[in-house]
Amino acid sequence: MADNFDLDNERLIVASGIRNIFTPYQPVMDRDLFFGRQAEVAGIIQQLNTPGQHSLLFGERGVGKSSLANIASEVLKPLAGDSRIVKRCDSTDNFRTIVEPLLREVGIDLQIKSTADAISEGGDAGLNAGFAKAGVKTTTTHTQQSDGVTGKAESPGWVADQVRGLEALFLLDEIDVIAPLEKAKIAEFVKQLSDSGSKLKLLIVGIADTAVELTNGHPSVQRALRETRLRKMSDREIEFLVTSGAEKAKIEFKPSAIRKIVTVSAGYPHFAHLLALKAAEIVIGSGEKEVQLFHIQQATNAATGDAEGTLRAKYDEFVRSANTDEFRRILVAATAIDADEFPAAMLRQRYRDLWGREVTQGWLNNYLQKIVANDDSCILRRLAKGIYKFADLRMRSYVRLANLSDVPDDDDG
Repeated sequence: MADNFDLDNERLIVASGIRNIFTPYQPVMDRDLFFGRQAEVAGIIQQLNTPGQHSLLFGERGVGKSSLANIASEVLKPLAGDSRIVKRCDSTDNFRTIVEPLLREVGIDLQIKSTADAISEGGDAGLNAGFAKAGVKTTTTHTQQSDGVTGKAESPGWVADQVRGLEALFLLDEIDVIAPLEKAKIAEFVKQLSDSGSKLKLLIVGIADTAVELTNGHPSVQRALRETRLRKMSDREIEFLVTSGAEKAKIEFKPSAIRKIVTVSAGYPHFAHLLALKAAEIVIGSGEKEVQLFHIQQATNAATGDAEGTLRAKYDEFVRSANTDEFRRILVAATAIDADEFPAAMLRQRYRDLWGREVTQGWLNNYLQKIVANDDSCILRRLAKGIYKFADLRMRSYVRLANLSDVPDDDDG
């Protein structure tokens, strides 16, 4: 019977474990599958092992913060009472919902909305029953209703007092999505824990250009909260990620294939994992062991379709829907500039280098006005007159991925 669903290939891929090695769809969870960034992990562990210090890990979207935080906290777990508590924030969270799992650990249930205390008052009363008189005890009961601890849990100081003896590591991820006031409360909570010599340690993770954005500018938390800015991976680190993963899977990526992955990923581990996975699936599914450059090219369509939806949707909106190829050409030229910010003159030069045609600034402006804005609503953002950057820096990798055959390797240009 014909295998119309490629089940034989799928069995080989699943058996290889490759989808547990290259994981573009989730942060790395297993320390044995975490490749690179050893210095950053060691630094965070040192911070959290220092009395009075907590750790803040920040950086742009997509550089691997959650993976690094997972591994650092897992390594540190035996030194933190073998207890790790994880909270991943969403936009509905506030200080109370964030600290609720900590309070549960010390036996405080925020779901109890109120408590009732009974107070009794009593006295003796004489009772004349005609032939006898006896002393009878009378009791009056007053019930006092009071709020539970929900209101108190809004106070960073009160919460710190309750949990400071808790020997655990609290991993607080995606703090960037909560409101500024709640960030300020988290910062105050960290300060209170530090001042009290708490055994509880916090590893806070969020997207930001500066650490101040994640603490709402709290003035006195700096000494208690050590900052680690995670930047994009270097070419060498991306190469190490690919070769280490290949070794785990018992396959080999040829040097030309590795160079292409390094070029396309532009330092973002998500794209390195994604392209390596899709190319490896092709090779493993066909019973081979070597990933060559043409496998990377074959994997492009699958990888593009599986890249983050917001990038794909914006690219399609401004490029694929256009009735001209020039938007695509301009963006490919922009990805060839080795800087986050670039002037229009450099963009024209890269356009000429790639496409062999000299263009004027007036010609370029005619197209830029469709894909440039002063905010992040378009693909490119205007920083000043004639100065641009990708509104989402990950778009550089997506454009390279979507136009793989037109993108020269970094060491070719």
